[in-house]
Amino acid sequence: MNTKEIFFIILLFFMITSSCVLAERKNPPDDDQIEIALKDAGVQHFPEKFKFDEIGSVEYEETYYHAYIGYNKDGTYRLIFFNNSLKYLGYYSVEFEPIDYEKGAVLLDDGSDGNYYVRLGKDGPLENILVDGIKIAFNKNKKNEEKAKELAIDVIEKPKIEYRIWSIKRGAKVHNPECIFVRKVGSKIFLKEKTRGKTGEFSERELSDQDLKYLESLGEL
Repeated sequence: MNTKEIFFIILLFFMITSSCVLAERKNPPDDDQIEIALKDAGVQHFPEKFKFDEIGSVEYEETYYHAYIGYNKDGTYRLIFFNNSLKYLGYYSVEFEPIDYEKGAVLLDDGSDGNYYVRLGKDGPLENILVDGIKIAFNKNKKNEEKAKELAIDVIEKPKIEYRIWSIKRGAKVHNPECIFVRKVGSKIFLKEKTRGKTGEFSERELSDQDLKYLESLGEL
């Protein structure tokens, strides 16, 4: 075996092992998780006496989207999607029954000898699809958008842990060292002084109202 052949074998092995590492494992929700998620999304997503069944885990690039069929009272269907992190994404209302799936798509029975394909995109279900020439919108789980906004606000408003001037009351004197918050253990606050690099222990009563509000904004009080 020459050097080129050895190099090719090593390269092939690296490509195979890399693809195995990058690819996610299937992580479908169970029936209880599905029902809880649908109910949490609101009555539109889980009407009274709503029933659903599994279609399958649809592979798309390096992840999976988990598809389910829901049964509407008027005889139509819902094509329901979860991502691989167990997040309920939403559903399409369709007249044709979802019957199967393949890589990147769910198949709808067209009532004759063919199928309509509901294809996924890089972000999962598309905002709009065409089935038998009819445009169908994806009914998103709006709770996901609300949670994303809350998280964004929390990230923006939550201050950084950094060196700042503190007001430390010791007896009749007030000291103003430049310190960084280290940790809180019980009722004790540990601050590291910037000048000397030493970590001191303080009680909440030794700190000013402004210091306590800062700790509260960090989620430490």
